[in-house]
Amino acid sequence: MWEKKSEWGDSMLVNGYIVGFPKYYWVLLIPVFLGVSYYNIFYDWQLQQFSVTEAEDFGRYVFVLVLSICQSFIYILLISFAVSLLKYLFRNKEQNSS
Repeated sequence: MWEKKSEWGDSMLVNGYIVGFPKYYWVLLIPVFLGVSYYNIFYDWQLQQFSVTEAEDFGRYVFVLVLSICQSFIYILLISFAVSLLKYLFRNKEQNSS
């Protein structure tokens, strides 16, 4: 996940370190985003009760979609943390049993 690079990267946190998620997390982000945005649009914010005649209404839809992508990204971060924690625990369990 953390890679040491000497060249400048797009997703750089500190000089020389970039964060790279495996591709399957990015692929997993799409269905999570679709599910979260569906829930936010139809159940949480109930946007079907509003009209789409003004810029404010369009802005509300954009705001909900931006919140949905942020929420989906947080879910993916939690999933990746849980997977790495499980890998760490099982690796230590195998080392202790040997």
